[in-house]
Amino acid sequence: MPDNEMFAPLPSAASTGKRKPDGEWVPLSPVPGSAPPPPTGHSTRGKPAALWTYRNATGEMLGQIWRFNDDAGAKTILPLTFCQHSDNGKYEWRWKGFADPRPLYGLDRLAARLDAPVLVVEGEKSADACQKLLPDFVAVTSPNGSKSAGKANWNPLHRRRVVIWPDNDEPGRDYAETVARLVNVQQAESIRVITPPPGVSDGWDAADALAEKWTTAKAQELVQSAQPWTAPASVAEKEDSEGAENSSRGRKPSQRDEVLALIDDLELWHSPDRQAYASITISGHVENWSVRSRDFKIWLSGEAYSKTGRAPGSQMLEDALRVMEARAIHQGNQYTTFLRVGYIDDNVYFLDLGRPDWKAVKITQHKWEVVDSPDVKFIRSPAMQALPIPESAENLEDLRQLTNLRTENDFHLIVSWLVSALRPKGPYPILVVNGEQGSSKSTMSRLLRMLVDPNVAPIRACPKDGRDLVSMARNSWMVVLDNISEIPGWLSDGLCQIASGAGFSSRELYSDQGESIFSGWRPIILNGIPDFANRSDLASRAILINLPAIPDNKRRAESDFWTDVIKRLPLILGALLDGVSGAMRRLETIKLDTMSRMADFDRWATAAEYPLGWEDGHFMDASRANVKASVEASIEADPVLEAIRKLVHDRDFEGTATGLLTALEEYVDSKVHSSRYWPTPVTLKKRLQRGQGPMRQDGIIMEFDKRATTSDRSRLISIRMPIRKPEAS
Repeated sequence: MPDNEMFAPLPSAASTGKRKPDGEWVPLSPVPGSAPPPPTGHSTRGKPAALWTYRNATGEMLGQIWRFNDDAGAKTILPLTFCQHSDNGKYEWRWKGFADPRPLYGLDRLAARLDAPVLVVEGEKSADACQKLLPDFVAVTSPNGSKSAGKANWNPLHRRRVVIWPDNDEPGRDYAETVARLVNVQQAESIRVITPPPGVSDGWDAADALAEKWTTAKAQELVQSAQPWTAPASVAEKEDSEGAENSSRGRKPSQRDEVLALIDDLELWHSPDRQAYASITISGHVENWSVRSRDFKIWLSGEAYSKTGRAPGSQMLEDALRVMEARAIHQGNQYTTFLRVGYIDDNVYFLDLGRPDWKAVKITQHKWEVVDSPDVKFIRSPAMQALPIPESAENLEDLRQLTNLRTENDFHLIVSWLVSALRPKGPYPILVVNGEQGSSKSTMSRLLRMLVDPNVAPIRACPKDGRDLVSMARNSWMVVLDNISEIPGWLSDGLCQIASGAGFSSRELYSDQGESIFSGWRPIILNGIPDFANRSDLASRAILINLPAIPDNKRRAESDFWTDVIKRLPLILGALLDGVSGAMRRLETIKLDTMSRMADFDRWATAAEYPLGWEDGHFMDASRANVKASVEASIEADPVLEAIRKLVHDRDFEGTATGLLTALEEYVDSKVHSSRYWPTPVTLKKRLQRGQGPMRQDGIIMEFDKRATTSDRSRLISIRMPIRKPEAS
């Protein structure tokens, strides 16, 4: 079995591409998570005397082996797998063997203990006995008895230290010899074979040793007596002959083997979502790349050429990548990956500067510093660009000189949002930059992104669908959407989910069942939104900044502006990092009497006030004013909510949806309630539910669960203002 399938999930017969005869049940490997539990007994044989569950390297069930004993003491072994009918597609547990190549018993233990020596025995019972007798080893066996060793997948024993414990009989010795040859093909680090002690019974094995109350020390003595396995003369002569032939022709070792040898110099690992990565040392620093990324393929091709003098072929390169992917997932450690910002815990954050030398900023409660090697696994997308080396600064005056803002409150909110965006965990408020034409909305969005997450394409057009949104979130730390004319419902929901860390999913392209999923947080900037009509959920999570128009006599050439930005950038970044470090130090001491829906952000921004040189409480004042303006904007943008506000200032209302629409007509222009944007009695409730949040903040309570006392039990809408404002009188 080739190396490139080591630890790979065993393929089911359904995936081989061959059409199965009508009516055949095809084993699935692994067993799907949606499968029902295995049966608890056999229809005719009853309960098993013993059963063993086979699992893959990640612990997923592959199937079971059941043993039954009859009254005469004879034993029957039956495999149980979860199968799909090749003709009608039905699923069912069947008494059917594993698909070839068959898995080893104990793959999950092998993957969990990569450095442990391996004991190969005959039979699952013996494997379990060995595990008890010799806990420092990992015991494995192949299914279906001694004669089926050649049908098993022995790839997981690649470069492992292997000891074979045969049964004390002729089939046991044959099994040991077969396994030794197969493991030798997999380039095991060492192979030794135990000779059963003298005087034991015919067929004696590890299970008998356990039954005889052997101690671990006694079992270790037996293992230590194992002798190195030597290939039969015929095999050795064949290898020597091939070596001599190659030497006489002047041929070098296989290029494939030389390329695979590069694996020994790599740290192969995987992320929690089972994506394979490699950490490689280049010019004295370590870089992390996806095994399937373009950058890693280019590096591997270059290394292969430098070692062999030949450019690797596409198939050979693909084989090497498959081996690396398998080892990363099944043998490598698991690490959390981070894009641009990462953390060890709440006391240590990192910022990837995106530079060719892979330097990063380490941020603690007491300071920040530039380090050569961060203690987290950063990954990068091709579009990422570098941040400057930050420099210490006394304040954020450099940033103030670059921004076009109306008020000091707006500046404090912008800075608080930036300090939050440098924090590796959300939730984050959505920054909405509005303004009339010529107010530098796009320039502001580019500037803010450049301070945290510079990118080849700093601002993007509105995504067309959920897949585009997931792709944006996966490939950059910050999502910046430019010149948005409207926000459809799916996009508003998706942005809220990504900002709050709830995750967002979309159907994969060209797939009926697959999902494209993003799970995590992302800071988001939107500009160009005309209003928040029907998007009150987004409005409640937003910081709304309205930019003034720039007078002609204060405009600057764009090239001059960006030159100035680049010059000031190191000091601005240093000042922001001071805010992050100080917020980490003060966060646990911050207690707020009232908080908005973005309570985590409120505490974080308040904790950063003093380190940024502001008085405590200034942020919350600015935030409350912004929330009030946001609520006002979302209500004014919806003619239904605005009409309800006018109605309830005169009187409370309780009645049906039809009655409410009739009552509202006197508060809106006839053109409005005659337009297609005016709701019907059927759609009114959903429209009002979206506006409940901002209306409640404006002191208006809307309820929809009441029923009329009349026989028709009509559903009623109740709208009231418990504390009517003075201007309503």
